[in-house]
Amino acid sequence: MKLERRSGLTPEQFVTEHIVANKPVIISDAMSGWEISTKWTPEYLEQKLGEEDVQIYDNLFDLQNVGSLHDYFAENFGRPADHPSTEYVRWYTKFKEMDFAWADEAFSMIRENWCHPYFLPSSDFIVPFRSAPARINVVDERFPYKGLFISGAGARTRLHRDPWMSDAVLCQFYGRKSLTVYSPDQACYLLNGDEFVDPQDPDLEKFPEFHKAIPVYEDVLEPGEVLYFAGGWFHDVTSLTDSISVTWNFMHSGRLSAFYEFVKAHPEDKQLEIVRFFLQPWLGERKDTGAILELLERQMESNTAFSAGTR
Repeated sequence: MKLERRSGLTPEQFVTEHIVANKPVIISDAMSGWEISTKWTPEYLEQKLGEEDVQIYDNLFDLQNVGSLHDYFAENFGRPADHPSTEYVRWYTKFKEMDFAWADEAFSMIRENWCHPYFLPSSDFIVPFRSAPARINVVDERFPYKGLFISGAGARTRLHRDPWMSDAVLCQFYGRKSLTVYSPDQACYLLNGDEFVDPQDPDLEKFPEFHKAIPVYEDVLEPGEVLYFAGGWFHDVTSLTDSISVTWNFMHSGRLSAFYEFVKAHPEDKQLEIVRFFLQPWLGERKDTGAILELLERQMESNTAFSAGTR
């Protein structure tokens, strides 16, 4: 089944019908006016950012190398069909306290080339924290795992679900990507401990019931489309052509209770380090998971985060 495609979606509709309902969707008109045919090409990005060091990963999220964007384009774009790329640039803005080849400066250099998607709320976020009437703009501010995703044809992000049940948005600027999406209730067929099955080459000893897993959606994301991955949904993504995307994660107050239950059930989850990075101004000196839970409890008790509505 194809993913639902929508246009003219208000922030209120997006929150109610997709965030709260936990339902993936493709928004077909959210990138109108972003000059994607001239400002989001390999040639433009190489001219603008080619000498910058980027983070290069394998088909999951294991860092393989840090090298120039120029070299990545030269080695991975325009390859013959029988020599697909296996390396994937995931060039993130800062999401933890460490010196690294972060993309913050790169995003500042291309900030005029896009804008906060019209359907996405600008307040009532839990991560990064913005309670109404305070507002946030994804172009200018950090979001968890906000990054440039650049991949040669054939490069793949193997099956996974995003950390701490967060939601994700992916803006497809250049090229096409195939999507295979499984619902959260398929976890028993797709997970063995912390290991995800590879749907293209399943280890049937580790995943003996994988044959029972049925994708809910199989689709192709086209240039100019924006994909919303709902929290807990599994997805496997392959670049059918050379590809350029921008992505980020978030937790909106529409799913505050689900987020609270996840943190409570997984206090040792390593990815909560990223949550602490974004919530630190509100957590004070404490770094333990209990501080996150207390903040979330205050939000639920005050009932301001979601009852105030979207902005």
